[in-house]
Amino acid sequence: MTLSRRKLLSAAPLVLLPTGRLFGETSEKTAKVFQEFTPESEEAARRGTAWLMKTINRDGGSGVDIGQPSDIGTSAMVGLALMSQGNTPVEGPHSRVVRQILDYLLQQVKLMPPDANDITQAVRTQLQNKIGRHAHSFFAILFLSQVMGEGWEPERIRLATNRLVKAVTSAQTAEGHWGNQSWAPTLGTVMGWVALRGAHFAGFKVDASAKKVADHLIQVMRSKIGHRSGSWMHTFYKNATGIRVLYALGMEEDPVAKKAFADALNTVTKDNTPFSQAGGEEYLAFHLITETMLQKGDPEWSQWYPTVRDKMMDVQNADGSWTGLHCITSRTFCTAAAVLVLSAPNRFLPISQQ
Repeated sequence: MTLSRRKLLSAAPLVLLPTGRLFGETSEKTAKVFQEFTPESEEAARRGTAWLMKTINRDGGSGVDIGQPSDIGTSAMVGLALMSQGNTPVEGPHSRVVRQILDYLLQQVKLMPPDANDITQAVRTQLQNKIGRHAHSFFAILFLSQVMGEGWEPERIRLATNRLVKAVTSAQTAEGHWGNQSWAPTLGTVMGWVALRGAHFAGFKVDASAKKVADHLIQVMRSKIGHRSGSWMHTFYKNATGIRVLYALGMEEDPVAKKAFADALNTVTKDNTPFSQAGGEEYLAFHLITETMLQKGDPEWSQWYPTVRDKMMDVQNADGSWTGLHCITSRTFCTAAAVLVLSAPNRFLPISQQ
């Protein structure tokens, strides 16, 4: 019998998962409890998922919109969104689609030239222009690291993930990043870090590249976070980067981490601009911070999640999708990121435990 990670988690909720869907401080000091899922948020996630199904192509990949050619990074995001709702290659109402996406990504790795340091030879895609040259490899590694151990062709997944990890680490600069030619190179660097960290927790050797990334990001954050420059968009994704890295390193009490979270929370609560004007970078930032606060718990979780959840639902399109209004405009990418946020309290993804 195949026993997936999801079944293992469900079998031991008191050990591996926070209890129930009610989450919050219940002490006399805070007395703050909120419902993580609401009927409205579950319906929004369901509609978003139904829309994502329309983007799946015959090759198993997902296009940046309905009827568009398959895009590697976007396909990986759709796979992650489906897994966040409990779908795996072996179970769940969309298990077949997860297998299709997995097979598509494994085929893309198979097609890599022997000396390639990236999963695709394509250039100037939306994700590359905004996040960096190796964005597709980052998202592919993250998805493969999350699907590892779910009871479906583990050797194929292991070999493909290992090849991508080696390719990505070989492309890393001496300073720890993967280039600075994109619109949001810091966000690209943190996604490289998140991908390698996911691979590390899945049992892959990453040749200390994750540490090099962290060292570089911390240096950048200490010099820039808290010093507002450019638009709110630049400030927001940089804060998301700081929060994701510093909290994961156990540095949440660092003044930089506190400042980053305070700024991000202020940005999303003061008005609806981060949602009504969001591009794919902001939707990705919502996901990064949500996963971090999910693990951190209260009081940050209670401060962050209800606001982001409800305001994100307010900008959902009538057809169930979400649209990026600048930079990464892909409805598929933005919708997958939004579903990841709305489904985060399921705690089904391994990254939700790491």
